[in-house]
Amino acid sequence: MADPNLPGQPQQGQPPAYGQPDPAYGQPQPQPGYAAQQTTVVAAPQPMMMTTVITKTQPSSHLGLAIFSMLCCFLPTGIVAVVFAAMVDGAWQNGEEDKAHNYSKNAKCWSIASIVLGVVSIVLVIVIVVVYFVVIVASVATVVGNAWDNVDWTPDVSTIIP
Repeated sequence: MADPNLPGQPQQGQPPAYGQPDPAYGQPQPQPGYAAQQTTVVAAPQPMMMTTVITKTQPSSHLGLAIFSMLCCFLPTGIVAVVFAAMVDGAWQNGEEDKAHNYSKNAKCWSIASIVLGVVSIVLVIVIVVVYFVVIVASVATVVGNAWDNVDWTPDVSTIIP
């Protein structure tokens, strides 16, 4: 009989393919001299526990918008927006989440109000300046025109000849 471990000899059983576990792996092996025992495992269904994880995020303070609206648009309401924006972080760190969200909302509203009031006031100033200069130019033209109309353009010869 040929030795099955020698190269070139036919092998009796094929080993499992590379990466495939041995079918008997993890199974209880009978001990020599004892009969194999049958083991049955019954798994009872476990109650499902639903866990909901709520992550709370800090609201935006809108501080950049508030500073912009204060410096570039309308100062009085911009100051109110900056004050509310500065209060957001303190309320959040103290655990007052509702106050932090409320301060954030107020900062945004006051910033938007400041921007709207700033744009309206700029447009209003432009209109007033344009109307003012149109009225001034028209009145000056009328005064100058009337003054030129009253000038006698005929030369006075008596002053030229002695």
